[in-house]
Amino acid sequence: METISYLWIDEASDCGFKFERGSSRFFVVAAVFLGCEAKEIEITMERLRLELRLAQDFEFKFSRCKRTFREAFLRTLSERLIRYKAVVVDKRELTAPALKFHPHQLYCEAVRRLFYDNDPPIVESVLVIDEASAQIHRREFNAVLKQYMSKNVVRKIRQQRSRNNAMIQIADMIAGSIFREYERGDPHYHEMIMNKEKILLHL
Repeated sequence: METISYLWIDEASDCGFKFERGSSRFFVVAAVFLGCEAKEIEITMERLRLELRLAQDFEFKFSRCKRTFREAFLRTLSERLIRYKAVVVDKRELTAPALKFHPHQLYCEAVRRLFYDNDPPIVESVLVIDEASAQIHRREFNAVLKQYMSKNVVRKIRQQRSRNNAMIQIADMIAGSIFREYERGDPHYHEMIMNKEKILLHL
């Protein structure tokens, strides 16, 4: 039976509730897992940068990429042995005070929901999280893991810079694509990768 041993996690937008000051209505967290070696994906990304005439240290980030780069990236992604799970949070519809008034807990709860669907099973997995996100949410996130998840499920959490990690960049591009559909009503990018979607949860 297939099991998940690594999950790469990233998010799109913010956990804030100051809508009148620019907070988004939706918040998305995506987790990517593989049916092949991560090294294969890194090589694929290197080739894509060459095709697009980009520097080899160019970071694919949805919010910063132009349309042609996004489309080329997602087309490439749709052909690879990658699957993902994602959680979409409609912050305007949240009623739980603990989530509505404590943004860090909202992030942690969204990540926790990714484990609800245990198909394929998550066994002694390693979570790899963007270093920037991990620094913001680290204390709350670790507490949630200890409270709700056994070591049989999550063995370790690693923090890595997205610039140096192709898989985190993929998680970013997926989360950004989903966020674009919900926040702006533009499903174009999300539709390009729906064949890789294992489950899309709503919180």
